[in-house]
Amino acid sequence: MVGLDLTIPQVVHAFSPASLDKSVLNYQIEGKGPPLLLIHGFGISFNIWQNLRPLLRDVFTLIAIELPGIGKSSAPEGDYLEACDREIEALRLALKIERWSVFSYSSGTRVGEHYLQRHAEHVTKTVYLCPAQTRAYKAAGLRIAMRWDARFPSVGNWVLSGWRLNFLVRLLGFNLYPSPHARAWVDEISSQPVEVLKETMRSLPGHGARAFEIPSVPHLFIWGRHDLITASPRKPGLHNRVINAAHAAPVVDAEEIAGIVERFLTLPSSE
Repeated sequence: MVGLDLTIPQVVHAFSPASLDKSVLNYQIEGKGPPLLLIHGFGISFNIWQNLRPLLRDVFTLIAIELPGIGKSSAPEGDYLEACDREIEALRLALKIERWSVFSYSSGTRVGEHYLQRHAEHVTKTVYLCPAQTRAYKAAGLRIAMRWDARFPSVGNWVLSGWRLNFLVRLLGFNLYPSPHARAWVDEISSQPVEVLKETMRSLPGHGARAFEIPSVPHLFIWGRHDLITASPRKPGLHNRVINAAHAAPVVDAEEIAGIVERFLTLPSSE
């Protein structure tokens, strides 16, 4: 098992927001081959890809971003999904990429969905890992929590800190199984602005219960059978793969995921 090392590896190119006047997103580029945009999930930035990047960079040019307000990226302005869409498209234009594939994770899958709906002509294929689609009763719980937070934001701040955040990460990410990766997740999420974390949760369509709406672009959903957050399909269809994983799949099951992603993205679309 490969550990989650939060140090930044040597990359072909590494940029900060100041590197490109047309982008406020912090990002890194490494690898060779067709461009593949990597969109992280809740609060962990592009470090979530640390175990997957070495397995994919010999096949794809990886563009790993930090979404608005996360890491070194500038804070979002206005609607969160719209801000993400705007800045991702600005980055594509600044890098002069005509078409790229998109690989997104967790809450980032809703960012990927939103971007695809508006810029499908610039997306070759898309992969959604641990998609942010949950059961109705779990979405109802998030809806109630967001209403309480609107009235008493200090309560939400309290929940997303200290031992409460530690417990939530270990429960929802690792199903309470001991893991050397969990501490790194907690440390990084707790370092992010709490309002950006809340805005990420508010941005989930239907509080996560709404089904994905995908244009006619080749796509693949990768679900974790033991994921406590997502609503993995009981009868997976053509566009679904279910693996024996929890929500921490990117760091715990990187090799299996990399194989699935590489095969899907490199096969002709007709296959």
